[in-house]
Parts: sequence; structure tokens; C-alpha cells
Amino acid sequence: MIKDLAELLVTKPRARCFSLAARIIAPVVLITASILAAAVKKESSTVFYAFTIVFTSGLLAYNSGFAKLVKGVQLILLFILLGLLINMLALATGLTPLSIEIVLTGALRLSAIALTAILLFQWISVEEWISLFSSAGAEGFARILALSIIQLPLSLRAFSEALLSVRIKYGGKYFTRMLNPLLLHAINTARNVSETLLIYGPPAPVKAEAWRWRDIVLYAGVSAITLTLLI
Repeated sequence: MIKDLAELLVTKPRARCFSLAARIIAPVVLITASILAAAVKKESSTVFYAFTIVFTSGLLAYNSGFAKLVKGVQLILLFILLGLLINMLALATGLTPLSIEIVLTGALRLSAIALTAILLFQWISVEEWISLFSSAGAEGFARILALSIIQLPLSLRAFSEALLSVRIKYGGKYFTRMLNPLLLHAINTARNVSETLLIYGPPAPVKAEAWRWRDIVLYAGVSAITLTLLI
């Protein structure tokens, strides 16, 4: 499941059908609206979260394929369902004052934010992140962010392989033995990245597009979903 999640965090070529501005604005608006809806405790937020999940799932399925999407979000949904189950048990035993509506809405909110965050990872490449922050005068931060984005899928994949190796060799015991291979992986990856940067230099910034005709569909979908909060 961890390895499948790492695959989802890699930039997908199909995302280029929209302009860079649309690929930034749409996920940021949905995440911001999700947080604001939770802060003001809007009653219609459940509908908003449900539509956001459907909308982002459709875009992620278009980018990665439905089968890869289902495999990739299993780990996230597992944690969300586990938290939902704990809250439901606490609700049944009277250990929490929360209502079932609040618990379900919280699960939908976490799912919506997680899927939208994955969409942001898929839609914006490392070169585009560098271009954005470099144009804002934060070139140093852009390099650090780019390296972090590159490392995240690789680290998740290495963690998955180390976990599988320990599980096969030690039968699910001594999980602390994963630290050594993970540490070696981090050192080797850092060295390889440093050598690559010294030889070839950092990725060149790309020219960002502010508008494409397909953006109309994306903006219309985000606007329609956000308007459900006004109901």
C-alpha cells in the first residue's frame, strides 16, 4: 500500500492538459474551502466534501488510472476508517460528546483534503515549482522544496521495501531493524542527487502557461462545488 501511495505522488504527464495557473488554483481553493468549512461548521459542508471527493477522484483516475488510484489511496483510507471506527466505538459507549454527523463529516473532510493534496503533487512538476518560487525571489527555497518533492516518493518506496524485507526475514518482529537500510538509502540518495546537481546543475525553470481553453471545465467544476457551501 505504501508503494502504491508513492506512485500516486509522482507528477503525471496528463496533468499538462490544463494550464499551470489552473493546476494551482483549483486544488488550493478546494483545500482552503475545506478548512474554512470546518472552521465555521457549515451545515452544507458534508455535501461539499462529498462532491470534492468525487471531483478529485475523477481527476486522479484520469491522471493515473482507476486501478492505480484505488491501490494508492488504500493506506490513507485505512487510517481514516480506523479513526472513524474508534470514534464510532467511543460514540456507542458514551465516551465522546460528538454526534455521528460530526464524526462522518470529519472523515469526509480528511478524505477530501488528502485526495486534493495528492492532486497537487501530480499536477505540478519539480521544474514548475522551481519556476514559481524563483519568480517570487525565493530561489533557494525553491531548490530545497524541489529536492524534498523528489525525495518523498523515493522515501516511501524505500520504506515499503524495508518493511517487506523485515517482515519476510524476521516474521514481523524487530521493526527497528528497518532504520539501518533506510538510513543507508537516505545517504546514497543524497549523494546521488548531489553528484547530479554538480554535474548537470539544477532543473531549469519552465515557462508557465496562465490559460488554456480546458481550464474552463476545471474552474466550472471547482466553482460549482464551492457554491454548495452557500446552500
